[in-house]
Amino acid sequence: MTRSKTVQVKKLTTDQAKKMFHRQAKHYLKISGKEFIQKWDAGQFNGETYTPAVTRVAMLLPFGR
Repeated sequence: MTRSKTVQVKKLTTDQAKKMFHRQAKHYLKISGKEFIQKWDAGQFNGETYTPAVTRVAMLLPFGR
């Protein structure tokens, strides 16, 4: 028999969400969240630079905007 785990969902404030996005951009790409958004919007992550690290941060874009 498999036991199910309880998962807690934590709601973030807008400020907490933006800080989390910034931390992840710094961690994975060594750039600020603001710089990531600017580069993303300019299309600079298309093609060869579209890596797993970029994907991880891109999935968090709603938190950074």
